Amino acid sequence: MMATPVTNFTTLMERARSAKTPRMAVAAAGEHTVIASVAHAMREGLVHPILVGAADHIRHLAAQQDIDISNVDILNVADPDRAGEAAVRLVHDGDAELVMKGLVTTKSFMRAILDQEFGMRRGRPLSHVAVLESPDCSRLMLMTDSGINIRPRFNRKIAIIRNALEVAEVLCMTMPRVAVVAAVEKVDLPAMPATLDAELLRRLGASGMFGPCIIDGPLSMDNVLDSHTAEIKGRTSPVTGNADVIIVPDLETGNTMYKTIRYIAKREIAGIVVGAASPVIVTSRSDSATTKLYSIALGALASHQTHATETARDNGV
Repeated sequence: MMATPVTNFTTLMERARSAKTPRMAVAAAGEHTVIASVAHAMREGLVHPILVGAADHIRHLAAQQDIDISNVDILNVADPDRAGEAAVRLVHDGDAELVMKGLVTTKSFMRAILDQEFGMRRGRPLSHVAVLESPDCSRLMLMTDSGINIRPRFNRKIAIIRNALEVAEVLCMTMPRVAVVAAVEKVDLPAMPATLDAELLRRLGASGMFGPCIIDGPLSMDNVLDSHTAEIKGRTSPVTGNADVIIVPDLETGNTMYKTIRYIAKREIAGIVVGAASPVIVTSRSDSATTKLYSIALGALASHQTHATETARDNGV
């Protein structure tokens, strides 16, 4: 029987704590907020960290913050790019279950993730999935993609939805309601090609291609977030005002929404990259310590789900 949905970040933390504690490799861990967030996650019982980076510098930064890392594994790799590769290799070789980006560029880190020799390819596109509170704080919602795919074409949007539905499953959402966002609610070509993508994705959802979910689009954001507005516009559906998953048309839209939620609405967010063999935690240096902690919790819970699914598949379940 499916567990009750995770409706807030407190429950997310509780679920992550109750699951098997994964080993988390931290790439280029020599940065104050990275060490602080990882130490907090370790105290919360979320992960067993493996810090990859310049060992002396990591110990120095930990001492400055009175953080005891005497029992934490440290892999001494001074160069940030090489540290990223080493952290990813730990997951590839089965010595860690998830990986977190530290003070290494996202471009270099993702190159390591996708490396043919030691990376974490699974034959699927990657995408970033953010978890945020609904406007009334009654539940959690997903938004994607704000960090990986710049201008995704139609087939990539199919993969982005599938990745998001995996995270929805981690949060025990039943029959997720997926809103495909555009600026208007009707197909408008050639001016707004995203509206056609949204309409076609809606049809694929209705055909059952994505499994148990409800997809609607194109929908403007006011319809997605407010059912009263949708009624006024005559654009009501089970998704309007009740979306569980928001699919944005491109990275610029998603990134702007992410930062608006974070800095104007002052809401905390969690986020992971999915589609690889294991979850990938990619946070910004400007993200708060709480956002980083919630992202680690989400990654830990997703890691547990990923490996449980793989074990069941291997056992023919």
